[in-house]
Amino acid sequence: MTEIIQAMTRPDANGAPSLPKRGGPKGLLPSTWLDRTLKVEYTDASGAGQEMSGTLLDLYPAGPVLNIAGAKTLVAWERLALVELVED
Repeated sequence: MTEIIQAMTRPDANGAPSLPKRGGPKGLLPSTWLDRTLKVEYTDASGAGQEMSGTLLDLYPAGPVLNIAGAKTLVAWERLALVELVED
């Protein structure tokens, strides 16, 4: 019985149990940008700068996945130089 009481969270001012804040890292891009057109500048494998636009499909720990010219493209976070939301 004491284990259950110790595991319960203390209620907040409204009587609802307060949950601990999420300690994990936050994403670098807002989730509201999904399915929107982005302008992306990055360095390719040979170190040359690239610039293009595409639709943001998903975000992964490795980087954002974009639809660029009909192909799903993952751009690694360490390659990104600029990600800008294009006004529709």
